[in-house]
Amino acid sequence: MTKDTATQPLEPCVKLSLNNGIARVVLNRPEHHNSLDTELVTALLEVLSTLNSSRDLRVVILSGSNHNFCSGLDMVSMMADPKNIQWLMSGCDGYPHNKVQHLALGWRSLQVPVIAAIEGHCYGGGLQMAMGADIRIAHPEARLSVMEGRWGIIPDMGISVTARGCIKEDVLLRMTVTAEVVDGQAALSSGLVTEVADDPVARAEALAALICKRSPDMVEAAKRLLRDSYTQTDDERLAFEEKLQRRLLGSPNQMEAVLANIEKRDPVFIAD
Repeated sequence: MTKDTATQPLEPCVKLSLNNGIARVVLNRPEHHNSLDTELVTALLEVLSTLNSSRDLRVVILSGSNHNFCSGLDMVSMMADPKNIQWLMSGCDGYPHNKVQHLALGWRSLQVPVIAAIEGHCYGGGLQMAMGADIRIAHPEARLSVMEGRWGIIPDMGISVTARGCIKEDVLLRMTVTAEVVDGQAALSSGLVTEVADDPVARAEALAALICKRSPDMVEAAKRLLRDSYTQTDDERLAFEEKLQRRLLGSPNQMEAVLANIEKRDPVFIAD
């Protein structure tokens, strides 16, 4: 007589955890190199909504399971039904862009820094999602590519916005029309990533811990200043800079940062 074996519960396609203000978001379709199908896209949009409403959030670390970041759109799955593409390009509630663009731009809209830890494949939509992060840490042997050209399409997940100030336009054009694959070290040289590390996740966690030691008000203001002022004139940028600084000066968390430095102790910041 054969004993029945209990069915093991399926793991979620996106793992989300929050500990001491640091959120870990892990794409989890390892058998498909964490490629984006409708289930994974839906889960990521839900995660972004959850993070956007979290009051305890200080930093987000975005990575992929099984030492791969994301190999891009699951073209076989997505092209199987034309409705999938229509859904991806439909509006994203509360934002002026569509759902697939929100997979990248949604990280920029969070008030806290987002760190992408890149290992293995980081192709197409995966690269565009990583470009939506504020900081990108890649393994030297990671493989990155604007892969959409191989499928006869252009990148359409906001890279025309997120790549500004990171990579030169002619280099990005070359990568787009050739769909060439570069390693992490070459990506660093071109500006696609912020730094390289043998263990990107561990480096991201160390960086996140350091950020958590700084005033949350300062960190939020810094992200706003450097992200939101990009299209402003110099005069508008300077005015915005002053406006943000005036809010910080003399505030409880700014005073705590000063006292902690003087007293040589860890600061204790208050949440909003």
